[in-house]
Amino acid sequence: MPDPHILDVFDIPSRALIALDWRPYRFFIQPYHYMIRAAHVVSMAAFFGGIAVLDLRLIGWRAPLPLRAFSEQILPWLYVTFGIAVVTGIALFLYDPLHVGSHAYFSFKLILTVLGVINAALFQRSGYLTSLPADGPASLRPTKHARLIGVISLLLWTGVVVCACLNVEAAPKRLYQ
Repeated sequence: MPDPHILDVFDIPSRALIALDWRPYRFFIQPYHYMIRAAHVVSMAAFFGGIAVLDLRLIGWRAPLPLRAFSEQILPWLYVTFGIAVVTGIALFLYDPLHVGSHAYFSFKLILTVLGVINAALFQRSGYLTSLPADGPASLRPTKHARLIGVISLLLWTGVVVCACLNVEAAPKRLYQ
């Protein structure tokens, strides 16, 4: 019997994972699996790099570009790389849902991803343009609201990457006496 894990409450039920396992898809994707995995890792890294730079800028990290101009330049990059990461991530999950969905941190990664998207959506809906002054010296200083959103976003997306890294490792062995 496996050791209980604190994240077990977030596990996807095995029956649901088994129901998603469709072998014809797996056999169709198999020759391209390595390319899909590479595209997922590269797009995830590109997204995280972009979001980290934006979040650090929101937190107050200095850059020569005014905050609004910087945000307008990087947002299209974030949308594209996030979209690629989602599509390739779904393709990888459906390749072997039982194996991928059984990883200890997979569900938690999904939850953090959803929270990251919600955080970004709330920031945009709450009038993020007012938090990003357009011109002058004030454009280099983010508001407290923007700083808070930047910190939360950076923590959430870092959590997604950490969970992804932890999923590739086997659970640590416990030493019993």
